[in-house]
Amino acid sequence: MSPRPRPHRRSAALGRAARRALPAALALVLPLTATVSCGLNDEPERHTRACGVVVDGSGSAAATKDGFDAEAKLRAKLEKFLADNECRTTYFAPITRVSQASKCQISEIDLDPDLPGTADRDRTRTALRAAALTGARKLLKCAQKEEPGSDVIGGLARIALSRPSGEDRSFSLLVVSDFQQNDPEFRLGRQDLSTGARREAAVDALLKSHDIPDLAGTDIHPVGYGMKFDTKTSRYRQFDAFWTELLEGRMKARVHTTYR
Repeated sequence: MSPRPRPHRRSAALGRAARRALPAALALVLPLTATVSCGLNDEPERHTRACGVVVDGSGSAAATKDGFDAEAKLRAKLEKFLADNECRTTYFAPITRVSQASKCQISEIDLDPDLPGTADRDRTRTALRAAALTGARKLLKCAQKEEPGSDVIGGLARIALSRPSGEDRSFSLLVVSDFQQNDPEFRLGRQDLSTGARREAAVDALLKSHDIPDLAGTDIHPVGYGMKFDTKTSRYRQFDAFWTELLEGRMKARVHTTYR
């Protein structure tokens, strides 16, 4: 067998140079590839969750020494809530003297609509969350013009009408209220909440005059909850036990303190 020909010196030198250049070439190509890949797959995943905001327009919602300043709380919490929960649609409901009969209403907003491929989806979502805040503030102003009162359970019943039907009934609510139920048929401030038995009797009395909202499994995020009792620890415990029994025990909702 004839011996293998030795490579030409110039060819061998080029081969060694090519091998030395390969890592440098890869270092240039890989970031470019990553950039192209990111450009092809940077469409954010679409949001799907239904959400709602319930706004208390009673006298205690005012920006006064004794009020909980509902508008300031909307400004501080609503857009963050919508972003954190990746809300696709947001619905609105007021809390007034008789919430279910209130004329105040704002149409739902699609926070993640279909867009052309060139659109900036994150920027659109941000703008629509700001529009939701504008809508909630308008709803608040309308509610504040109605006859004084605070039908919290009626506001929850009204937002429950917007809950999705079908298998996936996931629903997240931001409820901006101090939760001082005060309507023509039930005044929380007049109830004896000092024992478990009396709190259950108070819950029964409330539900006798108000239908229980269809919100089982719903995530409820109160804002302004119990602010009237910020210096009255024992009374706050009774108030909190009453609403825990009503929201979690009877309605089977999940109550969170994330934005409280």
